[in-house]
Amino acid sequence: MFARIQVASLTDDMDPFLQDAPQASNRFRADATLRNTLERILPPEVFADASPLFDDMGEHALGEMRALAQHAETHPPVHVPIDAWGRRVDRIDVDPAWLQLVKIGQDAGLVAIPYEDEFGEHSRVVQFGVIDLWNPSSATAGCPLSMTDAAVRVLLNEDEELAKAYVPKLTARANAWTSGQWMTEKEGGSDVGRTGTLAREAGDGWWTLHGTKWFTSATTADISLALARPEGAGEGSRALSLFLLELRNPDGTWNGIAVRRLKDKLGTKALPTAELDLDGTAARAIGGIGRGVPKVAPMLNITRIWAAIGSLSAIGGGLMLARDYANKREAFGRKLRDLPVHRRWIARIAAEYEAANVLGYRAALLLGQIEHASGDADLARVVIPLTKMAIARRSVWATSNLIESFGGAGYVEDTGLPRLLRDAHVNCIWEGTTSVMALDVLRALRAPGVPGAFLADVDAKARAYDHPLIAETARTVAAATGELKMMLAEAAEENARRIAWGMARTYQAALLCEAAGWALDKKGDARTATAAALFAAEPLIGAEPPVGDDEMGELAFGTNAE
Repeated sequence: MFARIQVASLTDDMDPFLQDAPQASNRFRADATLRNTLERILPPEVFADASPLFDDMGEHALGEMRALAQHAETHPPVHVPIDAWGRRVDRIDVDPAWLQLVKIGQDAGLVAIPYEDEFGEHSRVVQFGVIDLWNPSSATAGCPLSMTDAAVRVLLNEDEELAKAYVPKLTARANAWTSGQWMTEKEGGSDVGRTGTLAREAGDGWWTLHGTKWFTSATTADISLALARPEGAGEGSRALSLFLLELRNPDGTWNGIAVRRLKDKLGTKALPTAELDLDGTAARAIGGIGRGVPKVAPMLNITRIWAAIGSLSAIGGGLMLARDYANKREAFGRKLRDLPVHRRWIARIAAEYEAANVLGYRAALLLGQIEHASGDADLARVVIPLTKMAIARRSVWATSNLIESFGGAGYVEDTGLPRLLRDAHVNCIWEGTTSVMALDVLRALRAPGVPGAFLADVDAKARAYDHPLIAETARTVAAATGELKMMLAEAAEENARRIAWGMARTYQAALLCEAAGWALDKKGDARTATAAALFAAEPLIGAEPPVGDDEMGELAFGTNAE
């Protein structure tokens, strides 16, 4: 006999567990950090014209997109290698909700905006502003869109014929194509010199590719760009060429591609990432044979900024939820917002968010300017890898702290909060790890003019405004700049991370001085000055960023809306 167990219902004397969930808002309206950054960087007429785009996406991200993202995340892609009749099909079933998120991004012009060029050299800032608002509800659907954006730039730069054939399809808003970029192989990721994929000439301008691409995150794409080594070209990265391939034949079958498996990843669960074997994949050389790696460089500039903006949007979206939750959740007889320890903690994260914003949008502006031949290419060469490195890495720290601010609920999957941390972490790896970015910065510094251009911009930003509330931060930047000058003179490889972090943090502090001066001058708003002081209170130069949270200001729960 089994003992009968009496189960109480919720209508009995039990007190049901119930908490008020944090609520998201339209970040363009509610996030003063983001709004001020866009208003400061964009000319008044551009900000006015672009504001409806920002506001529409802010609203869109609250409604249909959130439901689509939740559904896509809980229905990950599935690889079906063989059909019911024994035929090898390698079908990748992706949830329609995720494909709809890609379409929403395309419809909104996330790829098209910089090529439509309505906003001139500011088109990249407008584009990334819309991406920033779209990203937290996107289920990482930005991955294929970022690679599509990058592919367009490469085609426009390198091959007029292929650009004419493919760019209109890739930059369309309706029925648009997407592109992948297949660089990573079994032999190594960032070390592309070890690329083993072989290209064999097939005549009439065609080649066939043979090898394995070990990590491909665009298996739903229409085309892809891939590095390969032409037969007989020799070893090393200088022998590589860049190719364009269509994933499918006209009849819908794979173009000489076999799917080994889908990756089981820490995050980006809705994104189909696969290992692919190429066996006779028909392809065209982009811009002819040779210079494969130099042709990829502009592509990396774009995808690295996509990764950086994705990281800062994770902080901004998480911070908005944490602030709302702190206004609802009680502990020890008080709201979380009224606990000094919690205020200090949130203020430190908010300062990091302000620093990510000024750096991310500075890189976006530089990209737009060099694409219009009006910017400093030497400065962009070093700022873009610094931006990707610093924002991506610090977003892991920030999102880890943010999910902790929800207590146990932050660890529960169906709240959606754990995805903040998991998906933020991938940006530290995509387009080069922290150490790869540091080495890239070191290489950039060896070019004549780059160190001088960087240090001059640091000085100009720190001195842009003269105000008592930012004077101390400006002095801290000046002291750090003196130390950096000595470090840059040596630039030893073993110190690459220390140099890169010192440059990134010092530059962020200088940019915060400029942003704080603007906010004080134009709006009488001292929030960014507080952020600058908090950020610069910890050493700007060190092997890794500090993680202290011992200071606070009204930044924590002061108004975050106009």
